[in-house]
Amino acid sequence: MVAYGTHPAWAEYAHGLGVILFTRRFEWPMAAVAILLCLAVVGLVVAGKRRAWWLIGLGPILALFVHRYETDPMRRFAILDGPSFVPAAQASFLADNDYVVGLIFEGSAYAYPYFALYAAPVVSQAEHDKRMLLMWNAYANRAMAFHINHELYARDLEIVSMPANAMLLYNGKLGQFINGVTGLTPQSKKPNGFSSPILVQKMIWREWMESHPATQVMVPPAGALPAKIPSSPLRPIKKDSSGDTLIAMICTTRPVAVLPHAVPEKPASITVGGVPVLIFRDRPTRQIRVFDRRVEDLTLKFKPNTDGRRKLAVWIDQDTDSGWTADGRAVDGPLGKAGKRLASIPVDEGLWWGVMKKWVPDLEMLDPIPVPPEVRPPTRTPTVRTPTRSPTRRPRR
Repeated sequence: MVAYGTHPAWAEYAHGLGVILFTRRFEWPMAAVAILLCLAVVGLVVAGKRRAWWLIGLGPILALFVHRYETDPMRRFAILDGPSFVPAAQASFLADNDYVVGLIFEGSAYAYPYFALYAAPVVSQAEHDKRMLLMWNAYANRAMAFHINHELYARDLEIVSMPANAMLLYNGKLGQFINGVTGLTPQSKKPNGFSSPILVQKMIWREWMESHPATQVMVPPAGALPAKIPSSPLRPIKKDSSGDTLIAMICTTRPVAVLPHAVPEKPASITVGGVPVLIFRDRPTRQIRVFDRRVEDLTLKFKPNTDGRRKLAVWIDQDTDSGWTADGRAVDGPLGKAGKRLASIPVDEGLWWGVMKKWVPDLEMLDPIPVPPEVRPPTRTPTVRTPTRSPTRRPRR
C-alpha cells in the first residue's frame, strides 16, 4: 500500500480515488507498522528463534520502500515558493511560439512558461501582503489560480498523484486534499485558505507579450529547459482516444462545454447554465468571448452593426439600439450614455473533453450553438417601366 497505493492507475477503478486518498492519509502509520514488523523479524533472528534466511524476506520490503521514497515519479515535480522573475526583454529562454500561462496579479502582468510549469506545477507567489497560488495540470491543459490567505503555505503542500490526468495536492497541515482540475476538495468544497479566483490565460508567448509588454516572466527551475521539457500542450494519458476532443469551457455557475469550431463570429444570444449570455469569436484575436447579457432589468439581444456611421460599435442590441464594442462596452445610444458594460464570463479554451467530464460529471456539451440569421440591409428593387406606344397617325393624303 505504501509503495503503490497512490499510483494514478487506481483512478480507473470505481473506488480507486478512495484508495489513493486513504493511502496518503495513513501513509506514515502504515510505514511505521511495516518498519516495526521488520524489526521484529530481525529481533527474532538475533534471539535465535528464527534462522538467518528469514532476513531474505526483508529484501522485497526494502525494495518497495526505495521505490516509494526514491524513485516515485511524483518526486520530480517541485512546488515553488517565491519564484524569481525577469522582464520580458531578458526572457531569452522563451521562443515566440512557446506557450505560457498569463495572469494579472495586483495590477502586474506575469507569464509562466509551460516548460517551467511542467517541472514545477504549483507556484506560490507574494506581492506585498497579498498571496496567490497557481496550479498547472499538464495532461489536462488546465491552469487555475487563487488568492490565498495566511492559513495556506506552500511548505505544507505535497503533490500526491495525478489520477485521471488531474493533479492531486495534499495539505499535510490540515489533512485536506485539493483537486488541481476543479480547484476543490474531493467533497466539492472550497479548500481552506483559498479566496477569490484569478483569471488565467493560455497562449503563445508572442501574443501575451504583445498584449502585456511590461510583463514579468518566471525564471524556470534548474534543469527545466525547452530542449528537455515540452513547451506546448500535451495529450492526456489514456489507453484510448475517446476523450481526446478539445473543448472550451464556459465557467458559469453550471459550466458548459462548447466545441471551438462551433463558436460563430456573429453574436449568438443564448442561455448557458441558466445564465443568458452573448457568445462569439473575436475576429482579431480568435479568442472565444462570453458576456452576461443582463443589464439592470434588461436581458439584451444582439446583432452585428451594419450602420457604417456608427464606427465604434461592433454589435447593436435590439432592445435599446445601443452600440457595443467587442469587449462588452456600450459606446452609443441610451446605454452608452449611461456608461454600461457587460459582465465578462471566463472561458477556458484548449481543454480535453474526457478529462473534464471525468472530474466535472455535470458538464454538458452545447452543440450546435444556435446562430442568428444574417441581417442584411434591405435592397431596393429597381422599377421597370413599360414603354407606352404612341398613337398611330394616319398619313396625310
